[in-house]
Amino acid sequence: MSTQPSLFKRFFRFIASLLNTTRKVIVNLVFFAVLAVVIVAMTGDELEPVPDGGALVIKLDGILVEQKRPLDPIELITGQSSDEPKEILMADLLLAIEEAAADDRITGIVLKPGQLSGGLSKLQEIGKALQAFQQTGKPVIAQAGWLDQGNYLVASFADEIQLNPGGVVSIDGFGIYQVYFKEALAKLKINTHLFRVGKYKSFAEPYTRDSMSDEAKEANIAVLDDLWGAYVTTVAQNRDIDPALLAPSLDSLNAQLEAVGGDMAKLALNTGLVDALMTDIEMRDRLMEEFGTEPDDEHAIKAIGLNGYLAHVRPMLDVQGDNQIAVVVAKGTILNGDQPAGTIGGVSTSRLLREARQDEKVKAVVLRVDSGGGSAYASEQIRQEVLALQAAGKPVIASMGSVAASGGYWISANADRIFAQPTTITGSIGIIGLITTFEDSAAAVGVYADGVGTTEMAGLSVLRPLPDGFKRIVQQGLDKGYQDFIQLVSSARDLPLEQVDNIAQGRIWSGKAALDLGLVDEMGDLEAAITSAAALAQLEQYETRVIGPTLSPEQEMLQQIFGAAQAYLPQVETPAWQKVLNSLTAPLQAQLSLDDPNSRYLLCLECDALN
Repeated sequence: MSTQPSLFKRFFRFIASLLNTTRKVIVNLVFFAVLAVVIVAMTGDELEPVPDGGALVIKLDGILVEQKRPLDPIELITGQSSDEPKEILMADLLLAIEEAAADDRITGIVLKPGQLSGGLSKLQEIGKALQAFQQTGKPVIAQAGWLDQGNYLVASFADEIQLNPGGVVSIDGFGIYQVYFKEALAKLKINTHLFRVGKYKSFAEPYTRDSMSDEAKEANIAVLDDLWGAYVTTVAQNRDIDPALLAPSLDSLNAQLEAVGGDMAKLALNTGLVDALMTDIEMRDRLMEEFGTEPDDEHAIKAIGLNGYLAHVRPMLDVQGDNQIAVVVAKGTILNGDQPAGTIGGVSTSRLLREARQDEKVKAVVLRVDSGGGSAYASEQIRQEVLALQAAGKPVIASMGSVAASGGYWISANADRIFAQPTTITGSIGIIGLITTFEDSAAAVGVYADGVGTTEMAGLSVLRPLPDGFKRIVQQGLDKGYQDFIQLVSSARDLPLEQVDNIAQGRIWSGKAALDLGLVDEMGDLEAAITSAAALAQLEQYETRVIGPTLSPEQEMLQQIFGAAQAYLPQVETPAWQKVLNSLTAPLQAQLSLDDPNSRYLLCLECDALN
């Protein structure tokens, strides 16, 4: 067997290297050209001023994330990426609201909803911050032309919701619907070999079924009921309306619409979902009345946007104290090796935890998890670093965001305490293996694989059938992996093994249910987890420090320059067709990125549908 790359592989490696080099040259040219323009633009006025007595305007359009992807010059210049939706960093958004509450220059917040996603727990966390802001006596006003379900939840915390007369409030309820393509794979003669343990582990059902299994329906509806109950309760309380108004039958909805002549905006007003119907001009006039106009421009509302305000309030100094609580964010799919920010890497995330362990100033660690899992191998690498932190005498607190399931639960299980929120998606304690072969589809077009080898294993190929003996080996490995998982949870959570097995089986749970089952310790957000970490470390005075991926010199310069200058740069709206395409291809892209060396995955597919 030759160990040298084939001519075919060398050719494509050359092409890939050439394309990568070309991209870097183009990016650098664009970077330095725009850098000059930005510096010139910023020299006249260092920062957009915070208006005295003005509003903080927050545009809620994008994906709420715990950690952003690496910065791209083109994205920063245009305000969007060519193939990714805009990201809104939760820490930035919450910081701005908190600082605005104590800032005498800011007299109110204006919410401008767009298309918002990122998980119910994140939306409620924003609502909690808005409620704290309102305690200062400052108003929160939501103005929209169209309110989807997520944006409406945030808007419901406002003192006043204004809707354009041509707009609509769209509250559809929660659902988990997936595309199943077993029959399509059969017609294409593609063979999918599924190995799993846990009757609820439905990650691979789209490959092996044409419909959702009864077990998956049972688990999914239980979680949906918890999440929908939390949504309805929150909105009904915020708006002081009957919860039944949020889930009318189609017959009832049609009757209500007929009574208002089919006017969706008027229906929203009559049912108490909004407070006023206003044109965009009227909304603008309302803000001028509330906040005034700029001294040098009577047509400009006295206000500042989120990015402009963050440039004033975002902390710039490094944490230097001797008593530090480190926050390590584990956000995204769990993959092997080094991974960029916004994704969890077995090597890169472990390195961050190791940095916290080796820093004498760090006394405790909060692992902020927002992940539906991924590679079993990488998950175990990260868990070993959690154990090493504890062995070094440093408490570890797991803080679950919108999702901490499957591999996300694996890396959390050994924490000294686990915090979740009622609408967190967690559990999914199970394991699967998925191997796809193409021998039949290749044969249909006259392509075959044949040869000789010293062992049966040497002949394994996606163009040859999987030997039955190899299938048994894979299944045995998964059986052991499942036993390892439930044993890990049993030991870490001090629960009987049989009890863990009953609540495992790959089933997902809401944070509320997980608390009752003993899978988590407390309900609480990131701040509650940090406070708990300080208590376990016996710290009365401490500083919080985020340990994240190390930026390259170019990325660091981009952060500093464009972070302050973004308020001056044009904001380009992502086309509607691109948003739809992104939503359709995201699940497939996530699955194609999976890279476990043993094809073993701790992954929750349902979590993507709910997040």
